[in-house]
Amino acid sequence: MSEASARILLIYPPSRTQTHANCPAGLTLLGAVLEKAGHRVRLLDANARHAKRNVSDIARIAAEYKPDVIGITLLTPMVKDSYQLAALLQNNGARLLAGGPHASLLPEEPLSHGFHVVVIGEGEPTIVEAVDALLGNVPMEQVRGIAYRGPNGQVHRTEARPLVENLDDLPRPARHLVNPLDYGTAGNSELHANLFSSRGCPARCSYCAGQLFGKQFRFRSADSLLDEICELNRMYGTKHFYFVDDAMSMDRARMRRFCEGMMDRQLGFTWNMMTRIDSVNEEMLSLAARAGCVRIDYGIESGHPETLKRIHKPHSVEMVRRIVPLTAQLGIKPCVFFILGFPWDTPETIGVTLNLMVELSPFVAFHPAVAGVLIPFPGTEIYQTYKEQFQLEEWWLTDYRHYSMVDIEGRPYFVSRLFPVGCVLDADFFHYSPAVIHAIRRVFKYMYFHKLRSEQRRRAGVKTQLLLKLSEMAYTVSPRLERMLFKVIRRTGSIN
Repeated sequence: MSEASARILLIYPPSRTQTHANCPAGLTLLGAVLEKAGHRVRLLDANARHAKRNVSDIARIAAEYKPDVIGITLLTPMVKDSYQLAALLQNNGARLLAGGPHASLLPEEPLSHGFHVVVIGEGEPTIVEAVDALLGNVPMEQVRGIAYRGPNGQVHRTEARPLVENLDDLPRPARHLVNPLDYGTAGNSELHANLFSSRGCPARCSYCAGQLFGKQFRFRSADSLLDEICELNRMYGTKHFYFVDDAMSMDRARMRRFCEGMMDRQLGFTWNMMTRIDSVNEEMLSLAARAGCVRIDYGIESGHPETLKRIHKPHSVEMVRRIVPLTAQLGIKPCVFFILGFPWDTPETIGVTLNLMVELSPFVAFHPAVAGVLIPFPGTEIYQTYKEQFQLEEWWLTDYRHYSMVDIEGRPYFVSRLFPVGCVLDADFFHYSPAVIHAIRRVFKYMYFHKLRSEQRRRAGVKTQLLLKLSEMAYTVSPRLERMLFKVIRRTGSIN
């Protein structure tokens, strides 16, 4: 229990590309820890589907709530806007606390942008003591796992705090703090469907900045997962669940216990997971299918063997060719992720990846996410290797290296269709040649039409294909011509 109860506001800041169907788990977990310590907590997800807020909205809400401490999750693509938010929040007298992946990667940076304390690493074991230090109840230097400025302005970084050893000891997320109307209707059974089952990853993928949870795999017990699933069904009627950790099946014995527990309890629920290609086999996939697994997300990243080696992926193309069809044959839908635009990519290497995608297409759903084009996150091998060559130093603080959700009214038609959740090509991190840009667009075009075919929207696909070709051709001749032409087409009602 902390020494004094405080009013705390936890914020997931505005994103140019994200829209959330449910509250980020990090907020609800931290909220639970703080409530257990006796604090009053409010959660504010600025990207909630039905309650999106900008920095001005958040500053107004904070002024009305009058918190003693404001905690903000910092993520690299959103950090510039988060620092602008911090500047607005400084005026209301609250102490500012930074956490999240970007804060852990660069703990000194937030201290130069208005934050008073930065939590480094996992937030749950540190946040209560960090709040106590901000309130003046304990000396800063006694709190492990933080960075702060001393009276002389010098940055101090305290002793690292150990990771949470037993994930079962974490409290249940404070889901009662979530306003269901921010995400839809009050009776939305999928509002709290997201669960985590593990933390950490020892892999050394050259593009991944996932250092928040450390390099050591840690797993919740099967009984803990099963109990939480039953609790969510009882409280909210949830019958389908999403496990959001990156490699749920790495502990095969735990995975077997979980699947057998689902069947022994005769729950009849369905669930999705993300995991690594190299962590599954036919026996495990068959067991998962019988236990209700209906979808698995795989990060394949590339179809080019040399690229897989250069980015240190633990799987091979041959493994992908075997596991993905097997997953589908056993009744689980594989959803596959690829990354394009590595600094060494050429139209030929991207073409090799496209050929693999065509080969897998009868079995899979493709996921053309924002990160489908490489983002050089700080702290990664890619960033460190190429930051000087491509002037990547602190790109997240610049105005010209950002990307946003694509507005169909303000962008070329073909871009709005191929990159609906955000076009990283706008940032041009690696100064792609026109031929490489064309090759990347070709892959996104393939994924787009594969989705239309899988949804049996063939007539819409033929029409859209013609419009995409017309838009791209007109844009190549003159962006102004494309805008004028598609302004007329929109007025005629030929496109949405």
